Amino acid sequence: MTLIQKNALVIGGSGFLGTAICNQLVQAGYAITVATRRYSRARHLLTLPTCQIIQANIHDRVILSRLVHGQDVVINLLGVLHSKTGKPYGQDFRHNHVEFPKALCAVMKSKRIKRLIHVSALGVGVQNPAPSQYLRSKTDGEAAVKETGLSWTIFRPSVVFGRNDQFLNLFATLNKALPVIPLAGADTQFQPISVHDVAQAVLHCLTDLANESIHKTYDLAGPETFTLKEIVQLAGQAIGIQRPVIGLPTALAKLQAFVMECLPGQPLISRDNIDSLSIDNISNSTESLFPLPSYSSFSTMALEYLKARHDKTILDHFRETAH
Repeated sequence: MTLIQKNALVIGGSGFLGTAICNQLVQAGYAITVATRRYSRARHLLTLPTCQIIQANIHDRVILSRLVHGQDVVINLLGVLHSKTGKPYGQDFRHNHVEFPKALCAVMKSKRIKRLIHVSALGVGVQNPAPSQYLRSKTDGEAAVKETGLSWTIFRPSVVFGRNDQFLNLFATLNKALPVIPLAGADTQFQPISVHDVAQAVLHCLTDLANESIHKTYDLAGPETFTLKEIVQLAGQAIGIQRPVIGLPTALAKLQAFVMECLPGQPLISRDNIDSLSIDNISNSTESLFPLPSYSSFSTMALEYLKARHDKTILDHFRETAH
C-alpha cells in the first residue's frame, strides 16, 4: 500500500471516532497532529509513536494557520450535538459546523494544502429544509466545503458504535438503571456502523482510493437496519437485563427533552435531537455507500463488546483503575 500523504492534522482527534482514526493513520505510517482544547483529554493518544498533541484554540485563525502548515491532509471531525435555539440553527451549531469549516478551508487554501476529509452526518440532504438545526447546520457545512475548490471527500456516517461509544453503552446503562425505558423516536431506523469501519474508510480514501474519492460524498452505514427500540432491546439482551421500552409520542418526548435541557450540564436528549429523529438514519442508495471490502455486523459485535464491558467482576474493575 503506497501512501500519498504522510502528515495529517486531525481536528477532533481526541474523541471516540478520532481515536480510532488516529490509530489507523499511525499504523499506516502517518505522522499525525491532534489539536485539542484540553491536553488531558488527548493523553491516551501519547502511546501512538508518531502522534503530536497540541493544546490549541482551533477557532483562532492564526493558531489554525500554524496547525495546518506543513500538513498533507486535514481530517475534520469537529461536531456538537447540542446548541441553543436559533434560526436556521443555534450559535454553537453555526460556530462549529458552518463557520469553522469555512475558516479551515480558507486557511488550507492560503497554505496551498488541498486534501480535506470532512465528516458530516447521515441524514443530510434527505429533506430540504432539514427537520433539525443540527442537520441544517451540517448541510451548510458541507456546502461550504464543496465551494472551496479543495480536494475534499465528505463522509456521512450513521450512528457509530464500538467498545467505548456513548450510544449503545448508554442504552446498556439505562437497562441497568431504569425499570422502564421511555424512548423518543422509538420507530426511527438506523444502520449503525463500526468505529473501525469508519476509520478504515478514511484510510482507504487516502490510499487505495486516493484519487477516486476526491469530490465524492459517501454514506457510511452498516449492513443491518434496526429501529431505535430494537437497538435498546439489543443492548439489554447483551447484558442480560431487558427492560420494557415504551415509545413516546413526539409531544411528550419534546416535553421530556425540555425538562432535561433545563437541568445543569449537557442534556441526555434535546428537542432538536428529537427533530433529527423524525427521519430515518439510513442510506437510501447502495451506490452512495463507501466501497469497503466488508462492513462489520452490529448485532454480533455489539453483543460481544457490551457483554465484555458490562459483565465484570470487581477484580476487572480494579485492573482497569490500577493502570
